[in-house]
Amino acid sequence: MTDLREELRKFMDHNYLSQRRCAGAIGISTGTLSEWLSGSYIGNTQRVEESIKDFLERQREPRETVRKGMEFAMTSVARKVFEVARICHLDREIGVCYGAAGLGKTEAVREYARKKPDVILVEVDLGHTAKALFSELHRILHMDGFGTVHNMFGDIVEKLRGSERMIIVDEAEHLPYRALELLRRIHDKAGIGIMLVGMPRLLSNLRGRKGEYAQLYSRVGIAARLEGLRPEDTRMIVEAIIPTANGLSRAFHDASTANTRTLSKLIARSMRVAELNNTPLSPQVIRETSRMLII
Repeated sequence: MTDLREELRKFMDHNYLSQRRCAGAIGISTGTLSEWLSGSYIGNTQRVEESIKDFLERQREPRETVRKGMEFAMTSVARKVFEVARICHLDREIGVCYGAAGLGKTEAVREYARKKPDVILVEVDLGHTAKALFSELHRILHMDGFGTVHNMFGDIVEKLRGSERMIIVDEAEHLPYRALELLRRIHDKAGIGIMLVGMPRLLSNLRGRKGEYAQLYSRVGIAARLEGLRPEDTRMIVEAIIPTANGLSRAFHDASTANTRTLSKLIARSMRVAELNNTPLSPQVIRETSRMLII
C-alpha cells in the first residue's frame, strides 16, 4: 500500500501533475485521491487502488515502446504539433494539425500523450464510426463501452466536465461528419481541449464540400499545416542514430525528400547495405539505397 502511494507521488512530482489533473487521468475524484494519498479514504479502496495500478501501468507501457524503436526527435514538425496541442490543452480550444503522410504526426502526438497523462489519445482506423469512437472513449474513461451513442456521449461529458483533460484524435480524416460533430459537442459541453490530426483532406471534411459544416469548422480555434523536415531536423535524427555520420545528413535529407518515415527507413537500409557490402556508409550508398525504397 505504502509502495503504491509512494510510486504515485513520485510520478506526480516527476511530471508536475496536480492532484486534480492526476485524479482526472485516473478516473476518480480529486477528493478521493486526496483522501487515499493521506490514508483516510473509507470508500471502496480496492477499486481505487486497481484504477491507480492500471493508470501507472499505462504510463510504463509507452516508455517501453519508445525505447524499442527509433528515439523520438523533437523536429520542427513535432515542435509544431506540441505547440498546437499545448494551446488546445491549456486554452480548451479545438485545434487541427494536418499534413502529408510520413511527417511524424503520429509519433509526435504519441509522445505528447506520453508526457501528459491527462491526455486521451485515440488513433482512428479506416471506417471508424461514431459509435466505435465513443465506445473507445467510454472504455478509456473506465466505463463499459456499451450503450447508444447518445448515452455514451452523456457519460463521457459527465466524466470530462471540469477535468482539464484533452482529447487528441489521430488520423481524424477517417471520421464521419457525425463523429466530428459529436466531438465538437464534447468540447462545448465539457469545456475541454480537442486536437484533430490527419491528412490535408481533414480540413475539407470539417468544412463540408460546399461549406455546409460552418458550425463545426467555426469552432476550430487554431489550425497548423505541417511541412517536411528541415535540414537541421535531418541532421539531428541522423547524428542521434549514427554519431560518426560526418556530414552524411545532407545526402540523407536529399534522398528522403524531407519525409520522416522515409528517412527512418533509409537510415536503417543504408546501414544494412553498407554492412552487407563491407563498405563505409557514404553518399553513394545512400543514393543507391534510396532507389530501392518506395518514395
